[in-house]
Amino acid sequence: MEKNLLRSALKIFEEKDLSLLVYNGRTIFESKGSGLKPLIELYRSFDNLEGSLVIDKMVGKAAVSFLLKMRPDHIHAKIISEPALKLLNGYGQSFSYDKKIPFVLARNGKSMCPFEKLVLEMDNPEEIIRIVLSKFTSL
Repeated sequence: MEKNLLRSALKIFEEKDLSLLVYNGRTIFESKGSGLKPLIELYRSFDNLEGSLVIDKMVGKAAVSFLLKMRPDHIHAKIISEPALKLLNGYGQSFSYDKKIPFVLARNGKSMCPFEKLVLEMDNPEEIIRIVLSKFTSL
């Protein structure tokens, strides 16, 4: 991953206070939304992100499954969970992160995120996506 491209993307990400950015020299997708919703919107709009980099504010195991399926050239997480990191390492995906946490917290800040908990024992990104989408649409 070209460092200048990542630096440019990070600057945009910070200046616009984004939660998700897809960038390849120009902005392809951006969002200020929270939770998995922006990532699911991205997934439903783009099936292939080759040639792009993705910056995501919070990357848990569910989120990383969607990203692995879309195959960006590089993923940068501001914060990443240990389960997400383990899954990423198993797929040879180029990535970087600023901070590692044991797991993604739920909105209450006290317990594990329900999606992180739901997929914690799963290792197949396609199966994780299927489960998350089935739960997400029922919310």
